[in-house]
Amino acid sequence: MKKTEYEKLTSKYEKELFKSLTEFVAINSAYDETTKDEKNPFGKGVSDALNYITNLAKKDGFEVTNYDNMVVEILYGEGKKNLAIMAHADVVPAGTGWENDPFKVTEKKGVLFGRGVADDKGPLLATYYAMKALRDNKLLNGYQIRFIVGGNEESGSLCLEHYFKDLKKPAPTLGFSPDSDFPLIFAEKGIINFETSLKLDIPGLISIEGGFASNAVIEKCEVKFELNLDFLNYIGSHFKKGEAAVSTADDITTVTFIGKAAHGASPELGVNAGLIALDTLAKFTKNPDLQRIVKMYSPLDGSGYNCGGKSKDMGRNSSNVGIISYKDKTLTMVTNFRYVDTCDRKVLIDTFKEVNKPFKTKILGEAPLLYFPKDSELVSTLLKAYQDETGDLKSQPLAIGGGTYAKETSNTVAFGMQFPGWESNMHSPGESMKKEDMLKGMAVFARAIMYLGEILKK
Repeated sequence: MKKTEYEKLTSKYEKELFKSLTEFVAINSAYDETTKDEKNPFGKGVSDALNYITNLAKKDGFEVTNYDNMVVEILYGEGKKNLAIMAHADVVPAGTGWENDPFKVTEKKGVLFGRGVADDKGPLLATYYAMKALRDNKLLNGYQIRFIVGGNEESGSLCLEHYFKDLKKPAPTLGFSPDSDFPLIFAEKGIINFETSLKLDIPGLISIEGGFASNAVIEKCEVKFELNLDFLNYIGSHFKKGEAAVSTADDITTVTFIGKAAHGASPELGVNAGLIALDTLAKFTKNPDLQRIVKMYSPLDGSGYNCGGKSKDMGRNSSNVGIISYKDKTLTMVTNFRYVDTCDRKVLIDTFKEVNKPFKTKILGEAPLLYFPKDSELVSTLLKAYQDETGDLKSQPLAIGGGTYAKETSNTVAFGMQFPGWESNMHSPGESMKKEDMLKGMAVFARAIMYLGEILKK
């Protein structure tokens, strides 16, 4: 098939792209509380990843600033109008179940595997080299490009809050974030993270620990129980090998319940080991509080706590219990709740607090609902760039449950880089992207930058 003009332009950067991807993925840039300090607000790994991008862009001759190891700004051009491209260098923890080293790019039959190849290190670099190709060929003029690389997208987007609110950087005139699907995202559900906690005295129960992030389905949950033959027999009769692992030591039984990881935006694609653990304990102990909790939080649309909702464009609400902890006779859960455009945010929050009583409920963070009309200039221009580059006239703009950087500012939508028909397993073991999609994405991004640039120059 004949190459497009943008494929010809960007294909010269293929070797640089994959060399950088290999080096970038090798940095474990998951949020790390153990190495967090004043110089490393999100942990040392995130700082290392941000410094990698800083050094790469400086080497390539861009104007670069690393702001406090929270966010990196790469600038090119001048003008009152700006095109902002926002991507992130942090990743979710690798988890378990990988067939290869998650921090080493492995190629199998034209598919690249590794933590971050799809979310968001691969798309970040594909967009970066698209921008570099255009700059090197003197095709960028009449406006400013602000390439913004954050370090906290997976854990609250404090990076962009720092950039836009603390540093008071200008909002995009137009912008996109290469951190979702092609052809593009015109609507994103609103997100509310909330914590519930309750004093519970459950005889024999020592601790529960499950989950690492509210926006990921709990893959494993560990329950420690005083040695109890009835409990051991219950586990043995209700779980098969691979569903739960049991060990005993020092008069303590440890049961590790095994689920399936998935993105918190699509909890139905996973199996929540934490909810399995609570359900098991509720049935074994017959504790009414645990039974009520399981009944409330098992429905994955929030209907169990009276917060179900649906809409024509955006589908249904979703509810993911991402973190469960029981210690010092207190049960704590962190839930990632996502809502559609037919719901009222304030009503939802009031309902959380009321229905969960006597649980104490605390709102931990929010991201607003995002909605752009399909015929808006930004959406229609990006869709045209995708269609003109790929020839795909069938795929249409999407509404998603996931939250991207587009929520953190104005005039911005998520644009790529997962192509229709491919499941990249973001947030799961075996995260992947086809090599040809990486290259095609680079060309799509180059065309999109040019199309948006024409609007800014008017």
